[in-house]
Amino acid sequence: YDTTIARFSPGLTFPVSEAGRLRTYYKAESVEISGYPFVGTLLEAEANQGQLWSSSLGYTYSYDNRRGGLDPDTGFLLQFGQEFAGLGGDSTYIKTTAKAQAQTTILNDEITLRASVEGGMLNFSSGSSRVTDRFLIGGSIMRGFTPDGIGPREIGTDSNGNAVNDALGGNAYAVAKLEAEFPLGLPEEYGIRGGVFYDVGSVWDLDLSNPSTIYEDFTLRHVIGVSIFWDSVVGPLRFNFSKALEKEDFDDEQSFNLTISTRF
Repeated sequence: YDTTIARFSPGLTFPVSEAGRLRTYYKAESVEISGYPFVGTLLEAEANQGQLWSSSLGYTYSYDNRRGGLDPDTGFLLQFGQEFAGLGGDSTYIKTTAKAQAQTTILNDEITLRASVEGGMLNFSSGSSRVTDRFLIGGSIMRGFTPDGIGPREIGTDSNGNAVNDALGGNAYAVAKLEAEFPLGLPEEYGIRGGVFYDVGSVWDLDLSNPSTIYEDFTLRHVIGVSIFWDSVVGPLRFNFSKALEKEDFDDEQSFNLTISTRF
């Protein structure tokens, strides 16, 4: 299916402490799902609602001491945000997200250790969520799967009898990630380092009732992998090679991806 999104979102960010920042914003958004000839009954019903719009206020608080902390080898980032929709529009909901990240170096700064945990919840009190509202994770959020590779799905056939396997997203998600980055013994001018990682997470909860839906409950997926970091002439690149240790039968696994590297 295709989605058409129009969004207007002015905001204001200002310091509340030496390392703390608060962003406040207003968001008006219109979303329409179209071009859906081969989807199941649930996505077809969501698309048939036509163009829906929402009006919301939100905030995000962040605390970041990675550059100004007392320990130059250790830093962390905390973020917490909420969005309140219902100032007009077709639905009323609260969307909450949170993230915590930490990084430190050991063995004369040769090895960098990182850890992060993040999650979110979506609660509708008027109207109901659509696939464009719910959380779809994978890729940069949880490695080892495509962006819609895990979570609730509809398995069955469409109105023409064609098989469907539709990712529906979930109203809640949680992911924890651990990784280490280290030298590979190559000359420093090559700009190549190695890494290993372990991700665990889940996306769940669906405010729909249909016998064809699966994976609505909280079920953890586990992924391990290795990374190659390369400070190339086009920018810092990261090559991830991953293997799912625990997954469900209809999950969409991704064993390799290439991204612009972020060190934290």
